[in-house]
Order: sequence, then C-alpha cells, then structure tokens
Amino acid sequence: MDNYLLLKDDSVESRYLIAINSNYSLTKPVQSLILSKRYVITWVFYMTFSRYLIGAGSAVIASIICCGYSNAQQSEELSKQEFEKPDVQELQQQIDDLKSQVDELSDIAENNEPEVLNSQNDFELTWEPGPVFTSKDGKFSFEINGRVSYDYANITYKDGNGNVRPDDKVNGTDLRHLEFGFQGSMFEDFSYRVVTKFTDNQAQLKMAYLDYETGNTKFTFGQTRTFTTLDKMTPPTMMAFTERFAFINAVGVYRRIGIAAAQHGEDWSVSGGYFFENASDADPDDNNMISGRANYSPRLENGVGLHFGASAFYRNRNSNPYDLEYSTRPLSKQGDIKPLFSGDFNVDNEQFVAGEFVATYKSFGLQAEYATIKTPLSDMELQTMTTPSYSGGYVEVGFFPTGGEQMIDGQDGRLDSVEVRSPLGQGGIGEIRLAGRYDVADLTHEIFGRKQTSYILAADWYLNSAIKITANYAHSIIKDAMNVRTDVVDTINTRFLFNF
Repeated sequence: MDNYLLLKDDSVESRYLIAINSNYSLTKPVQSLILSKRYVITWVFYMTFSRYLIGAGSAVIASIICCGYSNAQQSEELSKQEFEKPDVQELQQQIDDLKSQVDELSDIAENNEPEVLNSQNDFELTWEPGPVFTSKDGKFSFEINGRVSYDYANITYKDGNGNVRPDDKVNGTDLRHLEFGFQGSMFEDFSYRVVTKFTDNQAQLKMAYLDYETGNTKFTFGQTRTFTTLDKMTPPTMMAFTERFAFINAVGVYRRIGIAAAQHGEDWSVSGGYFFENASDADPDDNNMISGRANYSPRLENGVGLHFGASAFYRNRNSNPYDLEYSTRPLSKQGDIKPLFSGDFNVDNEQFVAGEFVATYKSFGLQAEYATIKTPLSDMELQTMTTPSYSGGYVEVGFFPTGGEQMIDGQDGRLDSVEVRSPLGQGGIGEIRLAGRYDVADLTHEIFGRKQTSYILAADWYLNSAIKITANYAHSIIKDAMNVRTDVVDTINTRFLFNF
C-alpha cells in the first residue's frame, strides 16, 4: 500500500486499515463508502483531539486559576500583613501631634480658667447698707434702696400776747418718709434711679431719671432735682435739722421732669436745666422752670474746707398769669396751721436768686444761705401796683463732740455723708452732732403777708451709716407787715430715720 490511513473509532473500539493504491481504482459505490468513511474518521479524530485539547486546556486553566488564587491569597495575606504592620515613624509623628494639641488645650484652659469660673457668678454682692450687685467688669450695677422715718411732734401755738391756743395744739406721730427705689449703672457711662414715695396712703413718683456721663460732663433726663440752694439739695440723712429753712419751704421747689446738663472739675461744678411739671401732678398746668447752679469748693492745705455757691431759677405757667401765695409751717410738717404766708397776688412769673457759703474745719462747720424772689404782677392784679419781693435765709453752726466730720464735695457742690467711724455695737457709740440755726423768712409786701424768725437747736445721733435719731426744738416768732407780733410757736420735733 502506497498510502494508508489509520483511524481509531472510539465508539466501536475497532481499528480499520485501509490501503489505498493510487493506481487502484475503486468503483463509485466503494469510493462513496470510502469517502463517507473518511468523513466519519475525520470527525472522530477531530472530536478525539478536541477532547484531549479541551482537557489539557482545562488543566492549564485550572492550574492558572489555582496559581492565581494561591497568589491572590498570598498577596492578600501580604497586604494584610503590610496593613497590620505598624509604621513606627508615622505612629511617632501622630503621637507628637497629639501631644502638641494637648499642650495647646492645656494652655487655653489655664488662660481661660478665671473666665470660666467667673461665668458661674458674674456679679458680686455687697451691702452699703442696702444690697448692691456689681458685675465683675464693673460695667453694670444694681442697688436697692429706701428711706423710712417717723416723726413725733409737740407744737404749741400762742397768740401775739403769749396766750396759749389749745385748739391749735399738735401732739402726735407721723410717717414722714416712706420711700423705696433702685439705682444703678450700665455700660459704664449710663446710670439711672427710680424712687417712689408713699404719702397719705398714696404712691407718688419722686424720682425717675437717666444719666449719661462722658468725661466731666453729665446729661440727665427725667424726673429729678432742680438746681436750687444747698439746703434743698441736701437729703435728710445729711441734714442737721429735721426740715429745711423756712423760706425755701414756703417758695416750694420740687422735683420735675426735665433735661439737664452739668460739668465739674476737682473742686467746682456748673449745672443747669429746663424743667416741666412734676410727674405726680394730677392737674398739669404747664408750669415751666429754668434752673441753674454753680459752686466753687476748695479744700485748703491746713484742713479748712470752703464752699461758695449761687443758684437761680425762673418759672411761669406757659406765660399765662396765675394766682400765687407762699406759705409754710414752722419747722414741723404736722398740723394744718401755716402762720407764715405772703399776700395772694396774680403774677406773670417768679424770679429766684440765692447765695451759699460753707466753712468746715475738722469737727466744726458753719453754713449760711440767703435768697430772694420777685413775682412781677400781671395786668389783672388790683390789690397792689408794685412788684412783690420776698427774702429769707439762715445761719447755722455745728459741732461733732465725738470727732466726726462733714465736708463738701466740690464736684457736685453738696454735703458729703457723715462718716461713722465707730458705729454703735462695734466698739463705739456712733457720731453725735450738736447744731444751732438762726432762720428768717420775710414774706411781707406793703400791708400783706407775714415774717418769721426762728431759733432752732438740734441734736443728731448717727448710730451707724443707716440709722439716725434727731431731736429739734424751735422757738418761732411771727409778725405781720406792720411788725406786730401775731403768733409764737414752740415746736419739739424728733425723728427716727432708717436709710438704706
């Protein structure tokens, strides 16, 4: 056989050997059989080879996959080991960074520790003698204060011949002061005060104002004092006597709603303002007032304190004429009798001027004031044709046998509080002051009015900075315009005052 083909039939498990001679010719049926058989053998060979090829490929692929999986596991383990393996330098850097942050936080905590502690208690409480709340930075304060005083008065009226008038006798007690309020400061430059007083079972607004201070200048708005005489601007706690001098009481100068400004130096001050009616007036009548005051109060090197002052005001009722009469009681506010009075005239306005003088040296003090007021008549007045002019004043001396002192504050021209160096119950008896005053008031005009001369003695006992007991005796002589004595009044007035 020139050529042969060896085929293997896996399906029948037999072998066929076919020899094909190129020179040998076969019949077509045989050829067709052989050709068909060739296709079969070829298909069988292909399938057999493919099976082995697929098997080998599968083995290779499996080997590759297994190797890849093994490598992946090794890589994952290596990566995990690399991840879990600490970087010493990086960790050290992190530790250093954390330490630095902790140090910074510690410094901040140390620097802010006072503020954190203070934030739990932003205000300090003191007693002066009332409660005073003050912020840590000093920008805000709030103080509750008040005043309570009781008077006992025994007043005997006599006629001009010295005969007692028993029907006019006064013997009793009176709630002279009942006042409560608060005051304070805010934002350093602003201050405020509100005071309510209770009189005859009725509440009245005494003061309610706001101050703004910049440098040595102060601006005030609200119900406040007008700038009239030293005695009028001195509160009862600082006065030697239970009442102010008769002339200023008769003229009647009260607190009003207004706008004011004041400027001061070390030992001087100037103040002035424009004022309207009193806030508690139930029947406003456009009672307008311009008021001003100036003082110079030096304190010498030898311990002598001096005070020179002047005040003035002008008031009217919206330029309309009005009836005006001045009157007052002698010393005490009790009783209905006012033996000192002026004539009742129809006027256009009132013009007031006053002068002040004070001299102090250690425990001694001398104080004096003199004032005049003119009341120009309106065209409607028929009783008189001349302008009435009234005057009055006082001179007083005082002495502290216990060694106490009372000076003048030159920055506002007012008396300082009496400093009680040895309060009662704390090793001392407090401070005692003895004083005397000569007081005159002349409200006569032509044949109208009365004039009064009073001799007053006073003894003050300051138990401490809050409590004061005062006893006054006054002998007053009242005469008419013809200088005829009409009344003699003897007054005993005592006061227990508690101030906070």
